[in-house]
Amino acid sequence: MPIDVRDAVRTALALVEADGLDKLTLRRLATELGVKAPALYWHFSSKRTLLDHLADAVVAPVVTGLPPEGTPWLKWLEAAGLALHSALLGHRDGPRIALGADLRVARALGEFAERTVGVLHHAGFPLADATRAAGVFVHFVLGRAVEDQAWPDRAEAPDPAIPFPLLARGLAERHAAGATVTDDFRYALGIMLAGLDATRPA
Repeated sequence: MPIDVRDAVRTALALVEADGLDKLTLRRLATELGVKAPALYWHFSSKRTLLDHLADAVVAPVVTGLPPEGTPWLKWLEAAGLALHSALLGHRDGPRIALGADLRVARALGEFAERTVGVLHHAGFPLADATRAAGVFVHFVLGRAVEDQAWPDRAEAPDPAIPFPLLARGLAERHAAGATVTDDFRYALGIMLAGLDATRPA
């Protein structure tokens, strides 16, 4: 029975949504598809390769919706960062799927990085520095998404027994103000963008 790669990726994503990334294996995917496990190795040489395909599927909608050319660079980065963060959190274990992806397979994430380099270079960063800055930007979004998805339910009030009084009071204030995951990410992203703006060559 021939294997359709797109169907296999959709099925793998559904398995992750149902049971989490740690329980996804090539053998389980093969069983779900009704094929023998060795048949999958023609398309996915390892679980990492499968995850690269999953990352491509998760990030593809972000790339198609990136701001148009001519958008002010800081506005472009803000919109792109928010979109990537939202897309990753939109899938169970989405951030973990994308961590360490091979951009030759996870082409959408590679295109996201490429477009980011272009925006930074056009804003005045030398090309070598634009690649560095784009790496910092993408890794920041990925890492922050991992942390945000790992946090306890934000709808619940912070534990008042936290043994760090300033931290406990600050978290309680944020909760009382109704701060969301997106609000907190936007604040952190603003700090990163301010740093990039400060380091941009005149």
